[in-house]
Amino acid sequence: MLTHPFWGAVEESWAGLSAEHPVSVPGFEKQVEVFLGDELFEEDEEYDLTPTQLDEYAATFQNFVADAPRVLAQLKQRAFEQYQELYAAFYDDPAQSGAPPLHLTTPDQHFAYMQNLGYLRISDSHTLRLIIHYDLDPEHGLEIKFVDNALADLGGIAET
Repeated sequence: MLTHPFWGAVEESWAGLSAEHPVSVPGFEKQVEVFLGDELFEEDEEYDLTPTQLDEYAATFQNFVADAPRVLAQLKQRAFEQYQELYAAFYDDPAQSGAPPLHLTTPDQHFAYMQNLGYLRISDSHTLRLIIHYDLDPEHGLEIKFVDNALADLGGIAET
């Protein structure tokens, strides 16, 4: 176990090394768990974070929060474009969806379906991933990867 001034106790949890305290992410309603570093998948691998890496992860998160209005605008726009490309035809046709049409016409309307933030992961190279239990695709969810506060990739969970 490591202890860090920003993260508190850092211990192994269900998806890797987890910070002691959940964090608030601007634009999302609830606090979420933070995982630090990559998730290990091989049994013989061991976590080996250093205090310097934890400092870098704290700076990555703090920079993300400070830049939240711009970053969230990127996220909302890109996710809405993906919705229009992949899901809108289904959700606007009651014959396909079995429900009244959603008629989502703005990124903000769509963002309401992205509020179930599951957790976030911060890793090397100033990389932060948001893992969202996406109401419009609960099977795949959404994972959004930011590098240096620029939206680098958007896909299903574990795809970025």
